[in-house]
Amino acid sequence: MSTASISLRRATVRPIFIAALAAVFALSGIVATASAKPVLAGSDKPTIVLVHGAWADPAGWAQVQAGLEKDGYSVLAPRLDLLGIQSDADIVRAALDDISGDKILVGHSYGGVVVSNASYGRSDVRALVYTAAFVPDEGDSIISLTHDFNPPAVLPHLVWTGEPFASLCFIDSAYFRPLFAADLSPKKAAELNAGQQASSVVLLVAGSGPVGWHSIPSWYAVSAQDLVIDPAAQRWMADRAGATVIEFDDASHAGGYTHYASRFVKLIEQSAVATAD
Repeated sequence: MSTASISLRRATVRPIFIAALAAVFALSGIVATASAKPVLAGSDKPTIVLVHGAWADPAGWAQVQAGLEKDGYSVLAPRLDLLGIQSDADIVRAALDDISGDKILVGHSYGGVVVSNASYGRSDVRALVYTAAFVPDEGDSIISLTHDFNPPAVLPHLVWTGEPFASLCFIDSAYFRPLFAADLSPKKAAELNAGQQASSVVLLVAGSGPVGWHSIPSWYAVSAQDLVIDPAAQRWMADRAGATVIEFDDASHAGGYTHYASRFVKLIEQSAVATAD
């Protein structure tokens, strides 16, 4: 595997990276503090669907999944292909179609784009819950959502599986913990790093389709020490969506679903209680 990596000064990251992504896009043609543990009767509990982000896989949800299952929730964590918003949203929609009853969709990072799209037009999704996630409106891209904020610190540290900007990529392992998982132990960060799934840069430039949060209530956990999604951008997106917001004061990009897993489980369960009939 070729491992060509990029090192750019922060001040020049956005214009150079966006220009390269635009070229790829053109060539490819693709473009509230949580309360005490809530209680629901077993028959009233929705299925929780956990959707991972880029450079991640379903195993990263292990702590959240274990906490929810301990409290009697059924949980599903589908694997995205990380090749495009439409294909990933279709994966989640297919998973929802196979589950009877109500669901709650939970998204981390790029997974927030996916759950926002996959929930559109569905009456069986009763809540959306985000942790350190992108929450687009129709037409927004990840690049456009970060335009007025600090750019994702991982962008200069991508490792390509082939030609730069024309192949799938990973976050350089040397930078994974300090930029993606700084509040985690070296062992836990290494586990997440080992689970990285190759991702397409198309995910960063493609525009979102119509989204569900306009009609579905939402909750958002801000990771206040996030270097991938500026916390100010997180707060802005959560406010635009009208989400109920909590903050994890020293959480990294991965901290909300690992370091703060127990509190995030309470937030998901809070959403289930608040939207119960």
